[in-house]
Amino acid sequence: MKRIVKLLVLLGIIFFVYTLFNKEDAAKINKETAKQTPTAAPSPKIEQGTLTIVNTDEAAEQPIKGAVFTITAAGSTKVIDTLTTDATGKATSSLLDYGTSYTIKQQKVSTPYQLSEEEHRLTVNAPEQQLPVTNPVLLHVKDFERKDDGTIEIKKVYIDVDTVMQKPELPNGCEITSLTAVLNYYGYEATKTEMADVYLPKQPFSSKNNKLYGPDPYQAYAGDPRQLKGGFFSFAPPIVEAANLYFDAIGRSSSTADISGSTREQIMEQLDKGIPVVTWITLDLTPPKMNYGWYFNDTGEYHSAPVNLHVVVLNGYEDGIVHVMNPLKGQVTYDADSFFNSYDEMGSHAMIVGN
Repeated sequence: MKRIVKLLVLLGIIFFVYTLFNKEDAAKINKETAKQTPTAAPSPKIEQGTLTIVNTDEAAEQPIKGAVFTITAAGSTKVIDTLTTDATGKATSSLLDYGTSYTIKQQKVSTPYQLSEEEHRLTVNAPEQQLPVTNPVLLHVKDFERKDDGTIEIKKVYIDVDTVMQKPELPNGCEITSLTAVLNYYGYEATKTEMADVYLPKQPFSSKNNKLYGPDPYQAYAGDPRQLKGGFFSFAPPIVEAANLYFDAIGRSSSTADISGSTREQIMEQLDKGIPVVTWITLDLTPPKMNYGWYFNDTGEYHSAPVNLHVVVLNGYEDGIVHVMNPLKGQVTYDADSFFNSYDEMGSHAMIVGN
């Protein structure tokens, strides 16, 4: 038994010495390996900088608030950053990489300024860089006031719509003549007679059982605008259709729209954007005189028609008056309140041709 105990003790000592020896060797090997393994080099830091856009009025050098710009990497369409200028006319980008070429373009600017179509190229090579951008005032805006917070109130607008008189060829063609004047303003070579004869949807009057029948003025012009007694009127939809048929014929497209029901403020906003408005009023701005009418060709429904209806081009405003191209009188001005009261009483009919 004693011999067995001595043997076990001896084996334990041998195992302890062996384990200690292996740990020391492993430690030496790890140290040698650590010496031989190169330390990974730290990643180089990418240098970056910011871009500040400074947007000002081209003539007055005043700051432009609310202009929107996009930044893309040159040659790419992916937008990296979108900036909007503050009351000081400035907007600062997020960090941009050094050595990279970027394209900066204005996407939106508030009225009365003309949108800049220029694409600016810039390579970032400093912590802070600036890009000056200027905008001219739109030609139709003749006067405006800048508020302390950078917002702008337009005071005077005049859109230079040339005079087109409806007579003598179209004694009852104020609608189509007004449309023609607007088309001419946008550079189209349309004539009032071509528009009336070729593109204006028309339906004649007829008589049956001592009753006068004619079209729904929302669908077609009633009668013939060339005739003094055989022509009457239409509302906006047939005039919009005439414009669209004309554009189809010449292979062009345009954002023609029936904006009937627009408020006074909404119509003024169209003028602020440089869009003249074909507007339905009465001849002398007095209440509509509803002492005439006919039955609709399709439904037989009786329609009471205003005999003093008139259509003009609203093309400006200032100090309580509006500027109007009147196809019976030429360029005239009216009291703004009286004009819009007549527009409302007539049923708030209007249309536009976008540029």
